[in-house]
Amino acid sequence: MTSTHPSSSDLRTEPVRAPLLDDHAPALPPVTRRVMARVLGAYTGLWAVATALVLTGHERLTEVGASLYVPGGAHLAHGHVLHGAIVLASFAVCVLLWWMIGAFAAPIAVWVLDVIAILAFGHGTPDPTGLVVTAAIVPALLALALVAHLVRHRRRLRRAARLNTALATQEFAVTALPSRPNLPVGEASPDDLAHLRFALDLALQPLEDFAGFDRRDQFREAALRYQLCILGYALSIYQFTHAPAFAGYLTEAHARSIAKMSDRRVWGYWAVENAWGRFALGRDPVDNDDNIMLTGWQGVSVGMFETLSDDRFSRPGALTYRWDDGEQYPYEFGSLTSSIQRNMERSAYTLYSCEPRWIYPVCNTFGVNTLALHDRLHGSSMLPGLEERIRRAYVEEFHRPDGRIIGVRSETLGLSWSPWSGDGVWLPTTYWMHPTMPDLAHRSWWLMRETVLQETDGHYALPPSLANRCDSGSYAFGRPTFGQVLLAMAAREIGDEQVASSVLADLDRTETVEREGGAARYAGLSTQGNLYALMARFGRQSGLRDLVGHGTPESWRTGPRLAEAAYPEVLVARAFTDGRALECVLRPGDGPVRTRVQVDRLRPGGRYAIVGATCSESTADVDGVLHLEVDLGGRTELRVEPTW
Repeated sequence: MTSTHPSSSDLRTEPVRAPLLDDHAPALPPVTRRVMARVLGAYTGLWAVATALVLTGHERLTEVGASLYVPGGAHLAHGHVLHGAIVLASFAVCVLLWWMIGAFAAPIAVWVLDVIAILAFGHGTPDPTGLVVTAAIVPALLALALVAHLVRHRRRLRRAARLNTALATQEFAVTALPSRPNLPVGEASPDDLAHLRFALDLALQPLEDFAGFDRRDQFREAALRYQLCILGYALSIYQFTHAPAFAGYLTEAHARSIAKMSDRRVWGYWAVENAWGRFALGRDPVDNDDNIMLTGWQGVSVGMFETLSDDRFSRPGALTYRWDDGEQYPYEFGSLTSSIQRNMERSAYTLYSCEPRWIYPVCNTFGVNTLALHDRLHGSSMLPGLEERIRRAYVEEFHRPDGRIIGVRSETLGLSWSPWSGDGVWLPTTYWMHPTMPDLAHRSWWLMRETVLQETDGHYALPPSLANRCDSGSYAFGRPTFGQVLLAMAAREIGDEQVASSVLADLDRTETVEREGGAARYAGLSTQGNLYALMARFGRQSGLRDLVGHGTPESWRTGPRLAEAAYPEVLVARAFTDGRALECVLRPGDGPVRTRVQVDRLRPGGRYAIVGATCSESTADVDGVLHLEVDLGGRTELRVEPTW
């Protein structure tokens, strides 16, 4: 990966000490403790009801009571272990389904159906010993889980204390906003442009087409909405770091990636998840008590677009989600942010759910960044009112004492899944925290390097765990390529160019590159993985932080711009304006060609000197536009500069 990257010599930074790990943290954080106490109280009440039914001595009521102790309880009390195990296994599978696709109704349905079956087809009076054992199952499991958690917690506290010894001496160079007096603009190599074409070809196809996108399911990580949003992020990162003075097909590509989100095939999952997760029949994907996986993810893409292009998606009805001709939900950028703000204000955790009743801190970073983008672009103050609560939630409820990010927590039960605290969740959370919580992001990266990252002869890799060998965009297990891409993406944003460059070079050396029609992609990676690879390829230190928190300089917003160029005839490797002149590096996409380009935001009637076109001087029309012919046979520098 040979794209040019700026040096750090002109970085504007201040030394910051990240908060130490809480090596005296309670076994359960405050909100989680309250949630779990409520759940325990509810189960205690259910257990008491079950016991009362058992004590009646009535045959059928005793069986119902046993079924209320635990799913399959009546079967177990009768000694029908196989039947009970089948019910328990079905319940466990449905809990997994609840986590995977938000189907909260599934485990409840299994338990209720088991009770109904017992009422209809009971086995007779249970054995007293079986009843005692059945009544003790859940309390015993809870006690074992508590002991196991306390043991793990003490181990993590000891690890936190050891890490704090080193962390206390660390100063992290957190960049200002913007990170440099003059934001750098790099030049993409021919190979960079070939990989960029993969994203452009995806985005520029007709709105109704999804050729090249992975179609696995619409509930989990491989869903179309994530691919579309990451497509928009990748195009934004490229425009911000390499072509801020280019609109044309780059702007159109990003706009289409946003517009495709209105397709029912993308957002229609919500009607199902809302029904079986929240027991609500509304289909509205924005005005609801969840769904940050759409509002937050798309909100960032829209905010990036508005930062780099125009405010079309802030206009009423610009984001209209169409179920059919008679049912549509018209929204805009402000509606997404209002939904995020409202949900964070009502949530006890402040962070709120993706799949109904499951809170993912990584998804909530998109919500936080959406608020930051809207505040900067529209002068609102949504994030300041929530900032302290958000930070406390991340620090107390969604970090383990040893600093690892907790990948998911149940809003309803307070439980978290340890396997979901893997590096594939930790890295993107670190990346997306950087714009608004840079000290936590730097601490997170330092912990990653100290405790996880493996280095051999200058090559860096994540541990070869099963989770790190999963491509989240396709659910395929194999080489750890997807995790390595996330590693490079986070390293470059934080400023660890040593790790980023090494990992990206290893990818180019070891991965098979598939080329078709001038576009290139890593053959072993999902579409999502290839789009993340573009974010790593075209990122730079604090690139995301600058884009979200600062935006573009005035000179970029008002100076001459390459407004139109034919795709794929003209590939824009660099487009920069200092507010007065335009400098571009163009390459042919389909062989040597004479082509027309358009430059706008010029002074109407102004005379301009031109280098790189067929004319050396020209006058802008009444709209401040120049139409130029350019001979592209290879790398071509185009410069448009006023003569006055």
